[in-house]
Amino acid sequence: MADSSNNADLSHEDALRVGTYSVLGSLMAQPPGRELLERLAAAGGDDSSDGIGRAWSELALAAQRARPEDVRQEHNDLFIGVAQGEITPYASWYLTGSLMERPLIELRRSLKELGVERHSGVKEPEDHAGALLETMALLINAGDVSFEREKAFYQAHLEPWLKNCFTDLQEARSAVLYRPVGRLGAEFMDLESKYYRMPV
Repeated sequence: MADSSNNADLSHEDALRVGTYSVLGSLMAQPPGRELLERLAAAGGDDSSDGIGRAWSELALAAQRARPEDVRQEHNDLFIGVAQGEITPYASWYLTGSLMERPLIELRRSLKELGVERHSGVKEPEDHAGALLETMALLINAGDVSFEREKAFYQAHLEPWLKNCFTDLQEARSAVLYRPVGRLGAEFMDLESKYYRMPV
């Protein structure tokens, strides 16, 4: 399920990482349609394995039960709301308590240095969780981004806050499908943080 890389030079492990970042990025950016729900429902996982295996299993079960129209409402309640959703999935918000603050400025500087440009028509600031997750998938999948730059980007722009966002998502009142999304995201952030701290 998670393996969605188109870079034939990536290791199997890195292809799985790219796939997981892509799936989480998509789920945070917008509610999943029927096709993604079907892919998630078939993803499986292993209840007897480690935390991330159990998280995939829980997400697959939730996706099997989910209806696209219900998930659209859930996503709206969680992230948009009438005035504001239950979760505000921006680095600036988590790190400063306000939107459009220094974390966004620093992120834009990093993206410019990496040559990463936002898609035309995208309204969300670049420090949205979905955008950052998709950017990590892009960096890992790119053949011309060094491991050190990839690691620096993760540690500067995702590690300081994104696990907390996923933890909050697990506890949100409106979360049904998104409760196991939060579990998967938190488990994955733990794995990535450990991975980037390993001696090279």
